[in-house]
Amino acid sequence: MLESKLTYKQWVSLAAGVSCLLGMLVYFSLSSVETAAKDSKQVEMVRVVVAKQDIPERTVIKESMLNVVDMPADVVPAEAVHEVSEITGSPTSVAIQKGDLLTTKKVYADVRMAGFTGTIPPNCRAVSVAITDITGVSGFAKPGDFVDVMLVSGSRETGFKGEVLLQNVQLLAINKTGSQAADNNKSEGNDRSEENGAIKGSSDAMATATLALPLDEALKLATASQKGTIYLVLRPVAPADVFSIDTDYMIPAERQSTAAPQPRASAPSPAAAPAAAPAVAPASAGPPKQAAQPAAQGGHFEIIRGVQKNGER
Repeated sequence: MLESKLTYKQWVSLAAGVSCLLGMLVYFSLSSVETAAKDSKQVEMVRVVVAKQDIPERTVIKESMLNVVDMPADVVPAEAVHEVSEITGSPTSVAIQKGDLLTTKKVYADVRMAGFTGTIPPNCRAVSVAITDITGVSGFAKPGDFVDVMLVSGSRETGFKGEVLLQNVQLLAINKTGSQAADNNKSEGNDRSEENGAIKGSSDAMATATLALPLDEALKLATASQKGTIYLVLRPVAPADVFSIDTDYMIPAERQSTAAPQPRASAPSPAAAPAAAPAVAPASAGPPKQAAQPAAQGGHFEIIRGVQKNGER
């Protein structure tokens, strides 16, 4: 019955109002969707790696030291680390505090970037020995090469002994190059002293070679260096034999060129003096014979009767 009471104009007005209401509903609905999209875009989260504890500088990172959290994308730097596996086993370049965000600038990508300590193998220590232009392969050995270590000890009187202490040892550093050794040889000359028959090399060309050795072998090398002369033997890139079994060599002591002097006779002791008396007795028998000769020439003789003695001519 309501339809019969509404006029045409009222129907038109009612339709216009409903259309406006629907339009407003659609507008607000679309606006809310757009706002939600903007809000979701602003708070977009990304996974990043942070420190679970304080990590000192030059410390190898382990998985237990790290944690993964979500952070807003707009506050995460481009160098941020997103996965733990990316930096596990790498050393830190700076000290990292608990809760700090891990970035590639705070971690060395390669352990060798940590400096000299980064070149030492994990199971080794760095130990240095003194070398000369002779014992150090004249400066041709370079860091990264592999050498054998020999020890020569002894003297001409006792004989020389050579032994291979270590084989296939990595050379970490050396403080003299081949050109420097050559310059020293030209300017100073090759001063080879033969103390006890061993060639020492030029004392002005002294250098040090740093080797990578396990701790027990480093102790062995340091002790052996006090016994004799250490020689470095440079290995080729691809040696035919990795290790040698014959590692000892001996040179016997030299014989004396002149006969050894005879020991001087020592003076006879008082106890031996009576035994030497018979040896000189024949020599003392001569004078009595000479003394008795004048008596025979003079015709004088003695006659002993009992306990009396008379002399007659």
